Amino acid sequence: MRIILYIFILVVYSSVAVYGQSSATKANNKIKGIYVYQFAKNVDWPQKYKVGNFTIGVLGDKSFYEQLKGAYTGKQVGGQKIEVVFYSSVDKVGSPHLLYVSPYNKQTAIALAKKLKKDKTLIIGEEKGLLNNGIIINFLSRDNKLAFEISKSNAKKKELVISQTLTRLAVDVL
Repeated sequence: MRIILYIFILVVYSSVAVYGQSSATKANNKIKGIYVYQFAKNVDWPQKYKVGNFTIGVLGDKSFYEQLKGAYTGKQVGGQKIEVVFYSSVDKVGSPHLLYVSPYNKQTAIALAKKLKKDKTLIIGEEKGLLNNGIIINFLSRDNKLAFEISKSNAKKKELVISQTLTRLAVDVL
C-alpha cells in the first residue's frame, strides 16, 4: 500500500507544473489537496485526538477550501470522518487537526504558529522561511513543480509523528 502511495505521489509531483493561470491554479489546488489528504493519512496524532471528526482548516483561500471540501468531506483518516472548515480570519481559527494557511501573509502564518503552539495542529504554510517559525509542513515551488518541506522538530514539539513515506518525499527535512 505504501509503495502505491509513494508511486502515486511521485507521479503527481513529477507531472504537475505550477503556473499563474486560472486552470493551472485549479490544477494546483487539486494537487495541493491530494498532498493535504496524504499528510493527514501519514501523520500520527496523540491518542486523544483520534476521536470525533478529523478537522482540516483552511485560512484565507476560499477556492482551495472549496476544492478540499468537495473532494474530501466524509472521507476517512484513521477511522475519523474528514470535516473541512473555512476560516476568514485568524481570530476565528479553532484547533483543527490540520490547518492550511494561504500564502497571503507570512506574518499571519507565524502568528498562528504562536497561537496554536500548545495545540496538536499540523500547520501547513506556503512561503519561504516558515519552517523556522513553527510551521510543520511548507509548500514550495521547485523547478516549477509543487513540492514540500517538513520540520520534524516542530512536529515533535506537538507530539505529531511524521511517517517515513512523507519524510522521503519531502525536498527538505529539518
